[in-house]
Amino acid sequence: MTDWNYADVFERVALEIPDAPCQVQGDRVLTWAQFSARSDALAAWLLSLGLDHQAKVAVYLRNCPEFIEAYVACFKAGLVPVNINFRYGHDELVHVFANADVEAVIFQAQFAEILDGTRDELPKLAHFLVLTDGSPEPSWADSYQEQADSGARHPNPPRRSGDDALLQYTGGTTGLPKGVLWRQDTAISALGSAANFYMKHPPASDLDDLASKIDRSHKRLYSACPLMHATGLFTGLTLMSEGWAVETSDVQRFSAPALLRLLADHGVNAIVIVGDAFARPIMAEVAKNPDEYDLGKLEMVISAGSVWSAAAREAMIEHFPWLILCDNYGSSEALRGVQTYTRPGEVPRTGVIAHSELLHMQGADGQLIDATVVGNRGALLISGHLADGYYGDAAKSKGTWITVEGVRYCVTGDNGVVEPDGSIRLLGRGNAVINTGGEKVYPQEVEEVIRRHEAVADAAVIGMPDERFGQIVTALVALAPGAQIDQPTLAEHVKAHLASYKAPRRLITASAIPRTAVGKIDYYASHRLAIAQVAPGEGPAPRST
Repeated sequence: MTDWNYADVFERVALEIPDAPCQVQGDRVLTWAQFSARSDALAAWLLSLGLDHQAKVAVYLRNCPEFIEAYVACFKAGLVPVNINFRYGHDELVHVFANADVEAVIFQAQFAEILDGTRDELPKLAHFLVLTDGSPEPSWADSYQEQADSGARHPNPPRRSGDDALLQYTGGTTGLPKGVLWRQDTAISALGSAANFYMKHPPASDLDDLASKIDRSHKRLYSACPLMHATGLFTGLTLMSEGWAVETSDVQRFSAPALLRLLADHGVNAIVIVGDAFARPIMAEVAKNPDEYDLGKLEMVISAGSVWSAAAREAMIEHFPWLILCDNYGSSEALRGVQTYTRPGEVPRTGVIAHSELLHMQGADGQLIDATVVGNRGALLISGHLADGYYGDAAKSKGTWITVEGVRYCVTGDNGVVEPDGSIRLLGRGNAVINTGGEKVYPQEVEEVIRRHEAVADAAVIGMPDERFGQIVTALVALAPGAQIDQPTLAEHVKAHLASYKAPRRLITASAIPRTAVGKIDYYASHRLAIAQVAPGEGPAPRST
């Protein structure tokens, strides 16, 4: 029985390689010793607030060295960090803070205005720590930099254990984000270490074994995706456990040329992306300027959260045949369930994942199906180290984590079929969730906002195919009598309430929204209706900012 805790892990790494880089952004480099001292000081500040053990602390930051620093400070203080999607609108922000029982928040100054607008609605939220980013800083928050640089250490740090938690918020089937509750020991055991990606050696068994496996060559992981998502956060924490540095950019919009220049100039060894939303622009830039970027030190590309097509993988492996391409199939509820590797001449088809002893199938009768028999199809389940459940929501937890024949499984929401080579081909989700560049959008939530507009009588939200993002959010709208509305206006209306990625990028009008006999939206019919009204080759509406 293990008892892993991230605070113990990272303190040991800092002791072993104090002068190695730990967090990098541009020309700024924090060594492991500096990272450890700053997180100690932040932990002391958090403990000075008088928060109870395992109280919740929101981390409301874009990608920066302070993101993981804040997480580790919470771990050291015996508190529970909570990820906040920086794209949230007011309604989502209030829901997550209230649902998670957040009592303190660490945030960037650029979010002060929207955060201030929630304070009267959140009586539990009493403590604020603001990180300077050039925006005006509110008087009601303490200074992150002052606390991190204070050199403070709390005289009575709490006892740590593997039962200490973290909360990873993801979208819910009703549209409201849900908090996935993980024991730290379970998360660390599920993720393992860099060995899981490189297939070199077994994960560490204890802290002494971990110390012997630390990579002392100053390797760097670049997180191209947001650290507030499970893909970025857990990949970063995993590689840090073997002494890697996590590198981020302060550029808030994705740029393939800027990313490739950073990889080349900084000698980055691994990068974590979200499927084709990143891979296609990267390879388009490489094809355009094949001799511009020296990526000789890049060893691995890790992807999760969205479809990574065979075409994108083929292009990458053709240009960089030495790379390990690692495609992770899992979720916030099960973390890294299955890994599919791509090598020259062995590129899996789009939507196909490798078979794993952790991947299972369930039939319509609720019984398990042999996931190794060619042609078998069913709902996909993941076993192994799983989250405890959704925080404060036992009902939804029962639908996601099930027990069959004495074994606990996570229901992925996907269906699959066994291919002749033993791999699993994904057949699609069992609901109408839209996956746009790795971001999950739940139609009901967006529909409710769209229907608030005076020009709209009824609406259905669907995902339309998109080469880069997999799907784009599309609004099928029945207008009120005599009313008119265009896509930019509707998108701005949605953005006033929800994150911008949930706003429709395409608007299609219809005389009526297809519904079933019992009055529910018929998403299949809605999708067919939308497809029929889109001219062949018509692209999505311009992306609004």
